[in-house]
This record gives sequence, C-alpha cells and structure tokens, in this order.
Amino acid sequence: MDEHFVQGVVGGVLNRHKGRTLDKNRIATLSVEIAANIDRATQFTDVKSLAKDNPLSIEMWKGYKPTEESKYSKEYLEYWTCEHCGKNTHEVDYDYLGNGTNHLQCELKLEYGEEE
Repeated sequence: MDEHFVQGVVGGVLNRHKGRTLDKNRIATLSVEIAANIDRATQFTDVKSLAKDNPLSIEMWKGYKPTEESKYSKEYLEYWTCEHCGKNTHEVDYDYLGNGTNHLQCELKLEYGEEE
C-alpha cells in the first residue's frame, strides 16, 4: 500500500478529531475509523497496482538496471573463480566444486588429461 495514501487517510481522520483529548476509547475509535476509511478508499482505488506500476527504485530514477555480475563485489567474484576455466563458481553447489573454488568437472578433466 502506498505510504502517502495511508498518510493522507490518517491525516484526514486526525484533522476531523483535532482539539479533542485522546484517551484509550478515543484512540480505539480513531483506529477503527482509519481502518474503515482505508478499506473504503481501496475499493475505489487500485492501490496495489499503482505501487507495482511505479516502483520507487534506482531503475526508475536513474535508468540503472544491475546485471547479475554487478551485484557482487570484484574481490568476491575473483575469489570464487575456477583456476582452470576462469569462470565464476559463486553459484555452484558445493557438491560440484573440486579443490578450493574450482569446478569439479574442470578438476576431473585435468586429472584425466582431457583438453577443454
């Protein structure tokens, strides 16, 4: 739900009740009124699709769309690199890793003398 939408509903309810003292019963009444107003307003406004259509992200503001490789630091990717083929092994299951961070397949090819 959009933050500004909720703030507007809450602000409207609080403005209608300003100048009155807040006790436990008044707070309970305000919370029920806020919930009812939000429920009623969402019937006329598709708030979820608005948020989906306009995500507040770096992609929207700067046109930046990160690639899979740019999510990780250079040092991290250099560590998780196979010494034999030079490809990254950071997403390889441990069952398929050989010595250190090498691919098991590359280790077996080296052991049996096969060329890549």
